[in-house]
Amino acid sequence: MRGLYIHIPFCLQKCKYCDFVSFAGCEYDKYMDMLFCEMTEYRGEAIDTVFIGGGTPTGLSVSLLEKLFKNIRQVFCLDKDCEFSIECNPKTIDDDKAKCMSEGGVNRVSVGVQSFNDDELKRLGRIHTAKDAYNTINILKKNNLHNINIDIMSALPKQTISAFMSSLDKAAAVGAEHISCYSLIIEEGTPFYEMNKKGGLFLPDEDADRAMYEYACDFLQRKGFAQYEISNFAKNGRQCRHNLKYWNCEEYIGIGLAAHSYMDGKRFYNTANLNQYIDGNFHTDDCLVLSEKDKIEEFMIMGLRKTCGISENEFLQRFGQSIDEVYGDIIEKFIVSGHMIHDCGYYRLSEKAVNVSNRVLCEFC
Repeated sequence: MRGLYIHIPFCLQKCKYCDFVSFAGCEYDKYMDMLFCEMTEYRGEAIDTVFIGGGTPTGLSVSLLEKLFKNIRQVFCLDKDCEFSIECNPKTIDDDKAKCMSEGGVNRVSVGVQSFNDDELKRLGRIHTAKDAYNTINILKKNNLHNINIDIMSALPKQTISAFMSSLDKAAAVGAEHISCYSLIIEEGTPFYEMNKKGGLFLPDEDADRAMYEYACDFLQRKGFAQYEISNFAKNGRQCRHNLKYWNCEEYIGIGLAAHSYMDGKRFYNTANLNQYIDGNFHTDDCLVLSEKDKIEEFMIMGLRKTCGISENEFLQRFGQSIDEVYGDIIEKFIVSGHMIHDCGYYRLSEKAVNVSNRVLCEFC
């Protein structure tokens, strides 16, 4: 079955680091009407994971959320064991919304906490506080939403290693089932990009960034979280099945502004122009038909992000040739250098390679 991603490109306030296609202060109703219209193009598709992202999907009113959940179930054929995720900002959750989510079929919530330090949250331009995050998690659990992911960011402006350790400890202590731990990336076109050019961000150096990551890997393992991807850690059975579709190069449908899809060996995406989308011009003409070489490269680059790595048998079944036939020399080089490990039919990155993973993965292109 395919995955389904739905993009809600609205926020109450745009964060200073964010380069996603999202907008603050826009009218939701017209967009949602066209979103429901686009959905009908895929009527009857069998879906086993849903992920509603943004923006801030929980910035929608209860009535719009109810309508969204209803439309998803009417248009698509959801598997009885469907993983149904939604992203939320802690400032946008109350009992009514949590109840609406639970009754609407949501069974996994990704909470954009980013930090439990109020000074760091202010510097990021987040609209919530640490107290809001605690309240949100309590409200979700009260409404039978226990499969909770918490996003935590590292290498933030003026962030110390001890401050990061404190946020991570609090994320584990509140009973999260999954923690996504990302280093801040300064993206062009964001306020942080301009601030950084002027030397006003005061970012931790590379050694501090690496120390935060290594601490996270060790600490979360001790707290019962298994690392299953470079930036993602989960309790037993709580890996994000939707995101695994991306890393496993499986198919998914993208609905909404700038949403990407991968179906029948083709990658295509929607317009990023809000006015065009609202006018009903959903799709761009850009479509990449993947060659066999493209598919192999994507399989390697995405698969090596997973801690389990690449299965020799799966590679052979997908592509009709062994992984050694295609990449034997490159793999041998990285095994000798200590950047890759061959174990029980899998090739995976070593701990040494994670810090330079982009450089390693580029060689498989």
